[in-house]
Amino acid sequence: MFSAFDHFLQSLSMSDQVTSSISYAFRTLFVALLCVTLTVFARFLLPRILRFLAPKKIMPYLQIWNKRKLLKRIILLITPLICILFSPNFGSAGKWIVKVMTFFTIIIIVLIIDSILSIIDDMYRTREIAKKRPIKGFLQIFEIIIIIVFGTVIVASWIGESPIVLLSGIGAFTAILTLVFKDSILGFISGIQLTANDMIRIGDWIEMPKYDVNGTVSDITLISVKVDNFDNTTSTVPAYALVSDSFKNWRKMPIGGSRRMKRSIYIDMSSIMFCTEIMIDQFSKNPLLIEYIHSKMPKGKPLTYPQTQLTNIGVFRIYLEKYLMSIHAINSEMTLVVRQLQAEAKGMPLEIYAFTTETDFQKYENVQSDIFDHIYAIAPSFSIRIFQEPSGYDMKHRGD
Repeated sequence: MFSAFDHFLQSLSMSDQVTSSISYAFRTLFVALLCVTLTVFARFLLPRILRFLAPKKIMPYLQIWNKRKLLKRIILLITPLICILFSPNFGSAGKWIVKVMTFFTIIIIVLIIDSILSIIDDMYRTREIAKKRPIKGFLQIFEIIIIIVFGTVIVASWIGESPIVLLSGIGAFTAILTLVFKDSILGFISGIQLTANDMIRIGDWIEMPKYDVNGTVSDITLISVKVDNFDNTTSTVPAYALVSDSFKNWRKMPIGGSRRMKRSIYIDMSSIMFCTEIMIDQFSKNPLLIEYIHSKMPKGKPLTYPQTQLTNIGVFRIYLEKYLMSIHAINSEMTLVVRQLQAEAKGMPLEIYAFTTETDFQKYENVQSDIFDHIYAIAPSFSIRIFQEPSGYDMKHRGD
């Protein structure tokens, strides 16, 4: 191809050294311009051809390919392939051009494989099973194997040895690699355990106080788990930590359609008393307590009858049970208890234990707040005082 130009240079009667330099410069310039032209042309034309010929149903996949730069990396192969093709025209430098371009070709192939694996993962994530069985960790293992194999091929091409000889010598470095990549190996084994035992999925809400983690799992890789916390921070937890340490997974909460509410109020014990006739008369007019009061206070029985004596705290507890049962947002098919706990210096804890049908954080908190707003407001109607530490206001009005 370049013989005509070489004959033209020889006709100019220049020295062989100058003629050779100009000839190689021309060849280098020609190959460089050819590489640039074909690369620019391919980058401009190929995406448009694909968008024109591809059916609409695969357009989302083309977007994924573009995101992972698959086409751009394939186009990068043009330069080393052209250089290898024209290497015989560069004399003794041709074999070095082949070695260098082979090196770059292998690197580009590894990048292409990386893009393909990323595309596979992205397409797999669009399926529902991806939340239960993520494959990113396994794809990373395959990518590591590819890098090791191709890296061995690169080294073998430079030193002139067979890749099989180098691969057989890798076993000698196993002990060293085990020490250097201890965390990666632990993470790899733990990642398999997490996936195989279905301990964690993408989208799970997990809590891990040791690592200050409280949020949604957004990614599971070979050696780590990424969590988007509810305070808009991101935590990365080693995969082996989820196996060796304890963590709380709230997955069953949204699946079961209920969320537990467990919260106490402290009752001032000096406000606990037997019910008077006026109190019982007042309670018997409450729609939620009519049946209970009539069952405990049969007609013709005196108020002091031992088996039917009522206390304001007892009636209050029954009222709260009936009140919770009447709320639509409370799951009546699950445990619902209003119980007394061991008395403390702050008073007697009265615990509300129930399950709401709202699992969303904001809706759940709204339901819980509405319930306790009502409890705090209704308590004085039962002559019950809610305990709180004395404040400056209490001290100021103590003598009033």
